[in-house]
Amino acid sequence: WSLRADALADWRAAGLTRWKDEARALWPQTAPLVDQIAAPEQLAFARYAHRTLAAPAEPALMHLGDAWRSTSPQLGQGANMALLDAYALALALTGTPAGRDPLERAVALRRRHVLLYQGMSRLFTPFYQSDGRAPPVLRDLLGGPASRIGPAPRLLAAMVAGIVGAPLRPLGLTPGT
Repeated sequence: WSLRADALADWRAAGLTRWKDEARALWPQTAPLVDQIAAPEQLAFARYAHRTLAAPAEPALMHLGDAWRSTSPQLGQGANMALLDAYALALALTGTPAGRDPLERAVALRRRHVLLYQGMSRLFTPFYQSDGRAPPVLRDLLGGPASRIGPAPRLLAAMVAGIVGAPLRPLGLTPGT
């Protein structure tokens, strides 16, 4: 479930009962979970923004995961990206030739993949959080059926596995290793 920050006050004003009724109507199987929620304070509102540090590494410090770049959670890649960042850092710290900065190497190993996922996040977010009519209609009427045709199922599986954009190749890995 996703709620834009500018709609939070209206959601609170409408009351928890209204939201619970809407949630149950949308997905009846969630009723046992939704029924356990007794107060809005039991739900955490997660704020996010698309942000990127211009310099994710500085002397003796490298930012990983959302500390380097934050994006919409719609792709669900935060943990995958942070793990890939950490692995790139470990590789760079143990395998960078003398005279080269291992932090710069770690950033270079991740740069292309990070830019790809940031772009995908910016592209897909409007389809999940939009006041317009067209993006949700396109998502629901075209996206669902298209996701079952041709290479789409494999591409979507690769996306949620965090391997779109071949992030493992610069790290010297192949899928399954």
